Amino acid sequence: MPFVKPSNKILVGGTPLSEELLTEGASVKPGLFVKKGSGDHQVGLAGDKARNVLGVVDYDARYPIADAFPDKHPVRVLKGNIVVVCTLKSGQNVAKGARLMAAANGELQEIMTQVVDESGTGSYTLYFDLLVGYAEESVDASGGAKPIMVRLVI
Repeated sequence: MPFVKPSNKILVGGTPLSEELLTEGASVKPGLFVKKGSGDHQVGLAGDKARNVLGVVDYDARYPIADAFPDKHPVRVLKGNIVVVCTLKSGQNVAKGARLMAAANGELQEIMTQVVDESGTGSYTLYFDLLVGYAEESVDASGGAKPIMVRLVI
């Protein structure tokens, strides 16, 4: 049975590991990837090509799903073998199954690769940065950031 993208929640399927942490700053929103903040109990948005992603922020029914949480607000950070709704960075166009990594502001982008040619004796592909998940649907965000279902591997 295919996954169905909800419009009012982050968790699509699976049983997550969750950790309750506090936001650092007022830019953390549901569906964005976070990293450790100043303290182990705090989180801020993961940056471009971040290798220290902790998970994705779940929604809080007390706030609209598109709104950022206030500073020092408790949030649930989800991780594990789950499917979640995240945000694909503007300018990206990915197919289902694409390998995804962190982009600026807690969003996602396709993993950059580089094919290395061994002077005609063979070639191999280098995968840069941290894999955070696989696209569970094809999404064209060429015209602006869009929600995307992702199977996490963190």
